[in-house]
Formats: sequence, C-alpha cells, structure tokens
Amino acid sequence: MAELPPLNSLKVFDAAARHENFSLAAAELNVTQSAVSRQIQTLEQRLGRNLFLRRGPRLELTAIGRDYHRVVQSALDQLRRGTQRLFRAAPRSHLTISVLPSFAASWLVPWVADFEARHPGLSLRLASSYAPVDFTESLDIDVAVRYGRGKWAGVEAHLLVDEVIFPVCSPAVAARLTKPEDLAREKLFIEDPHFDEWGTWARAARIEVRSDQVHRLSDDFNVQLQAATQGQGVALGRRLMVANDLRAGRLVCPFPLLVPGGVQYYFVAPPERFAEPAVDALRQWMQNAARRTVEDLGPYLQPR
Repeated sequence: MAELPPLNSLKVFDAAARHENFSLAAAELNVTQSAVSRQIQTLEQRLGRNLFLRRGPRLELTAIGRDYHRVVQSALDQLRRGTQRLFRAAPRSHLTISVLPSFAASWLVPWVADFEARHPGLSLRLASSYAPVDFTESLDIDVAVRYGRGKWAGVEAHLLVDEVIFPVCSPAVAARLTKPEDLAREKLFIEDPHFDEWGTWARAARIEVRSDQVHRLSDDFNVQLQAATQGQGVALGRRLMVANDLRAGRLVCPFPLLVPGGVQYYFVAPPERFAEPAVDALRQWMQNAARRTVEDLGPYLQPR
C-alpha cells in the first residue's frame, strides 16, 4: 500500500496547480521559488509521475496532474471544514465579526456593550477589513457584515434592516439649501460609485446630478462623513451610518426624501453556522439593535 505524501508537499502542489506558476505559489505560501520547485520534484519522484509539463518559464498540468489536483483539492477542503467544525464545537467565549471599518466605527462599536450586557460570558471581537471574508480560509472569523445586494457565494445573508439613502450635511451648508436643485452648487460625497446611489436619489428627487460633482475621498466612508460635518459638501447617508451625527447635530438632513438605495447591510455566515445558539443570538440582537436605531431617528428626518 503506497504511503501518503507529506501534507506540506500536497499544499505546495495545490498552490502550484492553481497558479500554474512556481513564483506565484511561492508568494502565496511565503516561501522561496526554489523551495516550491524542490517540493514538486520530490512529490513527482514519490508518485513516479510527472504532474507538470515544463515549457521554459511556463508550467502546465499534465492530464494526471489535473486529476490528482482535483483529489488533493477536495481532501484539503475537507480538512479545512473539519478543522473549522472542531474549533467551533469548543465552548465559545467570544464571536469575531468581519466588518467594514466605517460601519464598525459609526454604528457597531457603540452597541457592543449592549450585546455583552445581554449575553454574559459572550464577548464580541471586531476584525475591520475592506476585503470580502472567505470563511473557508479565515478560521478565526465567525460572521461578517457586508454591504451589497445580498447575493454572495457560499454564505447565507440576513438583512439587518430596510435601509434608505438621503442627503446629509453640516447645519451651515443646510442653511443655503432651500430646494433639491440647490445641490447643483455642492460637492457630493459617495461611498461606492459602483452603486450609483446619488443617481438613485436624484431620480427620486427629479433633479440631475453631474458626474463631476460626485467625489469619493476615501475607501472609508467615515472620511466622507467627516468632510460633510466640516462643511465641505453633502454626503449621501444611511440611517445606521449617520444616526450618531444626526442626534449630535453635527449633520442634518436638508431634504428628508428617504429613498431605497438597492444595496443594504447584511449579516452573513456559512449556512451551517446559523444553527449555533451564539451566532443566532448575535444575528437577532444585531437586527433588533439596527431596528431600534432607525426607529429612534424619526424626529431628525422631518422637514425643517
């Protein structure tokens, strides 16, 4: 009976097969290209088969290499999933949420103490990131909050709250805005231009927004909101993101036309995670907290 190759050589083969490039595989694994080449050579000698065709600087999987890669990839995936289940079966003292930095700072952080008070013995940890979380690779991430249309591969998405979009600005800027058409003189800040939310709001308000008006100062939406509080322009807000600034008077809503934006905040996790009591408790708490936030904003979104 043939002995199994070492796990490390199979991980190197998987990376090299996916990239069909030893340099890229080395970069992914944080090793040298020569180390990858030696591992592949040793694996081929052990198996007695050529896994790659070497055409100068180019690599190409052989037919046997492609078949073997499917087997190796499936086995590594099963190991990852099994390891995840092992970690998650242990008693939980905390949950880690992958979240956009702007969402964490503007809304989630002030609510953390409320969750921990309602769930003694279970704390929250926030992992701020702009990158989409890969639950098959990030074993330390339990759930995530994403902003989009609710369709992501490999996860189940639960809407936090029906969000709307509306202009927000400093009181000084609001004083010179008497009608939506007055926005033509202002710089307009946006979080993600791919969603064209200013266009969505403008169509509902029956005005036009010029492309040269719309600016994205930073990947961090809080930068846009900070610029708006300083009177540099008008941002397009969502209730969860601007609630604290509205209550404090740093921002006001000059035209309380609340429009569905088409993109929302979602609580997401692998489907099997929702059966876990801690994850379900976090989902329900976050949805309730989001609902309480938007319900309390009514007086700040009335006509001036």
